[in-house]
Amino acid sequence: MNSGNGATVTAESQADRVDGRAAVSPPLRPFRALRYVPERVGDLAAVLGPADDVPTAEQAAALAAQHPHHCLHLEVPDPDGRSFQTAARLFRAWRAQGIVQLDGVPTCYVYAHRFMLEGRSRERLGVFLAASLDPHMGAHLLPHEGTTQELVERRERQLEAVQVHAGAVYAIWDGEGTLRQTLEAITTQERPLWRIERSGEWHTLWAVHGRRATELAALVASRPLVVADGHHRLEAAKRYAQRCVPAGSSNHPAAWVPIHVVDAADPALVVRPIHRLLRWLPCGWDAIRAHLAHHTKIVQVTRAPTPDMLIRATETLAARAVPHALLVHAEECLEVVLPGGGVAEPDAMLVDTLVLRHVCAFDQAELEQVVEYTPDVVEAALAVRSGRAALAILLRPTPLETVLAWAESGRLFPPKTTYFFPKLPQGIVFFDLADPLTLG
Repeated sequence: MNSGNGATVTAESQADRVDGRAAVSPPLRPFRALRYVPERVGDLAAVLGPADDVPTAEQAAALAAQHPHHCLHLEVPDPDGRSFQTAARLFRAWRAQGIVQLDGVPTCYVYAHRFMLEGRSRERLGVFLAASLDPHMGAHLLPHEGTTQELVERRERQLEAVQVHAGAVYAIWDGEGTLRQTLEAITTQERPLWRIERSGEWHTLWAVHGRRATELAALVASRPLVVADGHHRLEAAKRYAQRCVPAGSSNHPAAWVPIHVVDAADPALVVRPIHRLLRWLPCGWDAIRAHLAHHTKIVQVTRAPTPDMLIRATETLAARAVPHALLVHAEECLEVVLPGGGVAEPDAMLVDTLVLRHVCAFDQAELEQVVEYTPDVVEAALAVRSGRAALAILLRPTPLETVLAWAESGRLFPPKTTYFFPKLPQGIVFFDLADPLTLG
């Protein structure tokens, strides 16, 4: 690909920004991805997967079974539920057989995802890069949510065994639209590597090489990055690097993590809420309801709500100016006003503190056992109707401005507060932790 033409990236190179010391490794850089070879796998749409935290283990196994080279094969644990030796052998076989192939030069990968939202076509643009995990000179990646120990440990076991990232940490760049403009210019001036349709959505990938890639990485590195999705992947990558990367080996691939960066000003950047499903309640509903009435204002009661009614109710909920939540029980749905909570405090945090920890009196260990999460209102309604969940708590979306402000102040939301829609698929690019050529 000719890297000489196209948009001018105005950020200065990272080497110039660090006192002129060109030997200092930049915190973000292009990398050599492993990518599927279309001639070997056929339809690329058949091997790309949803984000790693979307399917259950059973769903992942079912999706993987649809194609022998589906990327979710690398996510399915062995029968013991803990190890990933089968996935590790499979991935090395893919490399040996040419199912995936290493790109020839370090590259920034520009990715467009076109989807429908509320009857309108949207296109989100982002770029894949490698981010340093060095605690002193690494990328400035700011989390906005907490993590759960179990999921971090599972991801760390997978990384150690399979030695590859099939997905990436999804991060937000807050720079008044400059990155989006730069990526738009690239997509209009360069030919894509591929463009595919899957389930009514379009996915397109471009490659940026050479000086232009270095300048693009420097532009992204010029601002702190707020992690939108992939907190567990990032934490697991850090832990794995601390254990397994020799001191001073800053160019070891395991000392880096793949990230996908989207401009905060991207018009297709969508933040949805993640609703809470409680598998059981600590006492009867009447007692829970009475306790709630002492601490919240119940503004509306709906008997035997249907999924359609709840969809309309959540649309109304999203427009509320103060913290609200819908509590869906088999007998009724309560709309409640949550007390306290400044403008910048997410409803999920208020629900976590008041409803889950105070009214229900669950401790942290119990919460990890009792709470499930879903962004889907219909799934939540059906879970309560079927008895799979004793209670669903439906939330308002958290504004992007609140997400960025909290992350930049060092504060964390509870796990699973935000759902950046649509999720970033797996399998677009692979980042090999065992190949020294990954970083060029």
